[in-house]
Amino acid sequence: MKTFQLRAVRYEDVIEWIPFDRLSEIKKIGEGGFGSVYSAAWLDGIRKVETIKDGNNDIYKRAREQSSTVALKTLTSSMDSNNDCLKEFKSLMTCKLNANKLAIYGITQNIETKEYLMVFQYANHGSLSKYLRNNFSNLTWQSTLEILKNISDELDNIHRLAKYIHADFHSGNILQDQQSYIADLGLSKKNR
Repeated sequence: MKTFQLRAVRYEDVIEWIPFDRLSEIKKIGEGGFGSVYSAAWLDGIRKVETIKDGNNDIYKRAREQSSTVALKTLTSSMDSNNDCLKEFKSLMTCKLNANKLAIYGITQNIETKEYLMVFQYANHGSLSKYLRNNFSNLTWQSTLEILKNISDELDNIHRLAKYIHADFHSGNILQDQQSYIADLGLSKKNR
């Protein structure tokens, strides 16, 4: 985790340890092959930088969006190795620092189960498959092309800039918000 903190350029990209008691209203919203996904309210909130005008100068102030909705994903291992437990987190952080637009805020640990969870951006519309089921009749060619462009840009960045191969690419691993994000890099491999 320290490596990724040192490589972060922007204040908003710094990952942090998030105490589990600072997360509330935790609800299960999905189940994948390698873990469960939850929504939660982060009481401290997402980091942001506010710009304040002072005459002709901009003053930048660190701030937080109080009670932000975030997503949590269990960092469970598909094998019985401690190193595999954080593989997805490492893959996502490598892609985030090089290309991927999905915001990752940090890691927490469930006090009761002792499970580690990744804390990341909540996608209001869920997966692409869910989004298409709920909105197919309302999609225009323009919105469809925008979704495809976002997906292809994200995938190209993961392959070309971060030098990763996704290895589990399907509509359930594409998240929809104001744009499309590629997620679930647990099976990804370094491109040689």
